[in-house]
Amino acid sequence: MVQLIPFFTFIAMPVLADADNTPGEEGNGNVPHAASPTSARLYRTNEERREAGLKRHITPWLTVSGLAEGEYIYNDYDVKKGKAGDSGRDRAANLQLGFVASPNEFFSAELITEFDTESNKAVIDEAYIAFEMSDWELSLGKMFTPFGTFFSSFVSSPILEFGETQANEVAMLTYGPSDDLEVSLAAYRGRAVWQGGGDNEWSWALGSEVWLNQDWSFGLSYQSDLLDSSGRILAEYNDRYVEQVAGVSGFLLWAGDMFEISLEALGATGRIRELDRDRNRPWAWNVELLHFRMDANYEIAFRVEGSEELEDEPKFQYGAAITWRTAKHASLTLEYLHGEFDGTLATTDEDIPYSDVSRFGAILSVIF
Repeated sequence: MVQLIPFFTFIAMPVLADADNTPGEEGNGNVPHAASPTSARLYRTNEERREAGLKRHITPWLTVSGLAEGEYIYNDYDVKKGKAGDSGRDRAANLQLGFVASPNEFFSAELITEFDTESNKAVIDEAYIAFEMSDWELSLGKMFTPFGTFFSSFVSSPILEFGETQANEVAMLTYGPSDDLEVSLAAYRGRAVWQGGGDNEWSWALGSEVWLNQDWSFGLSYQSDLLDSSGRILAEYNDRYVEQVAGVSGFLLWAGDMFEISLEALGATGRIRELDRDRNRPWAWNVELLHFRMDANYEIAFRVEGSEELEDEPKFQYGAAITWRTAKHASLTLEYLHGEFDGTLATTDEDIPYSDVSRFGAILSVIF
């Protein structure tokens, strides 16, 4: 991903200049539950990232928010049999803009656009309309399915994020009678296509989150076709499959006064017939321990994660990250991760298996 570029510096510097070091700002999208402590990091999940920003009013019914980020990751690979290792640097700058129109309490429309210097093009992350009545909400358009949560306090995404799914045609019904319960059911048309047909079939996903009390939360989700995920498990087959394979995911979260622990797992419920036996039922899991102080502007996180039958990913990986709230609307995260590979799931271009990888990463995030 690419180095910080002038437009990012232009946006970031005024914010850094006049902001204080107070963690926790309204609208930063980093609070998983109303009673949870705020975090030094601006967001903890992909959904919170898409909602990050200060929600500035352009008109009484239209708001705009933004997130600017610069990211640097260095990967140092070692290979088996004493061969020379590979290494590489990824640098990127990213700009996200979100627009929300709410002309009345029953109807809203949302658009999230993103420009990334790695792809060097602007894309639409989400674009949908929503109808809300009492405890129910119906959303229609382009969005992410309610499959997986993807907690993370690191620069690098957790391995299990391979299951995140975005679709251009989604109809999602959400029921949320309180802050302690939310259930979403989505019907969507994904990227994967049955080999015997021409059009994308309709699939479905179900997600839920429950807060048992002020400290404990858990969630479960299911998707009828994991092959629709953005991880593109069947990319070499042009996303065409013989048979759909469902995915299942779950998380458990405990949030205390100074610590937070999240455990999440995601994977396929059956075998993917197109793939070899050593990689045709991918699974991944992630455990993170977060230590923070309400009166400080930093937090420390530890991660242990792993995968089974997932191509190009470590079988086991661990590391630590530290985040500073460098300004009122900005955070800086530094990380170190070490991963170990098994078998031939990850190889060089010459088909030499990797043995391990060390990763150093940094990301500066600014909301506006």
